Amino acid sequence: MRSPTLRSHAAFTVLELLVAIAIAAIVAGGGVLVWPRFGAALRLEVALHQLAADLRQAQTLASATAGRVRLVFARGGTTYVRERADDAGTYRADETHRLPPGITVADVNSGGDLIFSARGQAENGTVVLGDGRGVRRSLRINQRGRITVLPVAR
Repeated sequence: MRSPTLRSHAAFTVLELLVAIAIAAIVAGGGVLVWPRFGAALRLEVALHQLAADLRQAQTLASATAGRVRLVFARGGTTYVRERADDAGTYRADETHRLPPGITVADVNSGGDLIFSARGQAENGTVVLGDGRGVRRSLRINQRGRITVLPVAR
């Protein structure tokens, strides 16, 4: 006849489960505190690359149509406008682009506009974008139309 034996089952105890939940809550709480800064930095990065893409598109449009194209910025604004020159040289608004929420044009050193010639060349210019935290990032364009997103200054 067999005698009854006790089997041990591999399982978590209540104490182990409570410790695991406490650790998960601490990690999630830290993530909640960091998310606003991470989100703001991500929106600023998205805005820079959106602006760089729009500048490349304007440059391509200028070359393809053999006409002048410019992007117009207003300091403190949340939008910028692409304009095309007609045969008389008068600029007409073509498209309006909105920056991501919380991002503004902090500065622009070319009088507020970046112009591409009919050959795709540009004037030197820098556009500085900023977010609500006071962080600023710059985008520069040179005479040959090369667009550079500048690294974060430390």
